[in-house]
Amino acid sequence: MFRWRNTLGGGMGVLNVFVITAVLVVQAAELPPPYPRPGTTALLDNEVVAVWDVAWLKQKYPLHTHRYDLVGMSYAEGDRIITQGDSPGRLVNTKAWVFQMNRANVTHVEEGASDPPMRAVQIELKNPAPRGAAGEGPDGLRQVAGAPTVDHPRVAVWLVPGGSSAPKHRHSGDAVEMVFDAASPPKPTVTFVPAATVHTGPTAPEGGRAYIFELK
Repeated sequence: MFRWRNTLGGGMGVLNVFVITAVLVVQAAELPPPYPRPGTTALLDNEVVAVWDVAWLKQKYPLHTHRYDLVGMSYAEGDRIITQGDSPGRLVNTKAWVFQMNRANVTHVEEGASDPPMRAVQIELKNPAPRGAAGEGPDGLRQVAGAPTVDHPRVAVWLVPGGSSAPKHRHSGDAVEMVFDAASPPKPTVTFVPAATVHTGPTAPEGGRAYIFELK
């Protein structure tokens, strides 16, 4: 027959485990999101995405948890120190015009490590998984603009070179358009385009560039 062991030492040990576990759960729940923080500017926020202009300043940011999958594009080269778990911090150099990604529930610490800082436009995807195409057809971006520059499980990305415009197309999913001017560093502007929209553009200025991020 099973007998409940109710010794003082065993009970206190179990109690301590429960207390420590509860503290860890509360601490995880209380960790801040990555943004807003010093060096960030909110560019767009709706029920689908939150878009941030991010500069990694020369400072250590708080331990944080990414609540959403994240994609984006760097636009100014710089260095970061990224520390995750018990591993030593990693010095990471990122060039301009490199696709950015991160997963929901990643917890880490970041620290800017260069002057001028690395800069990127980052898109938080509020849907936990792809929603599927809403407007597929012969006038979709893949049909009129060709293969995307980046084809990621959460997003497809097309580059629009400076001085040109994307041809008329229909969006098969919600999209975020990023336009960068020719300044140094470039100044980004972003626009949200709902799925099934038919339009021409964006237009990239001379010396700049534009990207179309079409969500899956």
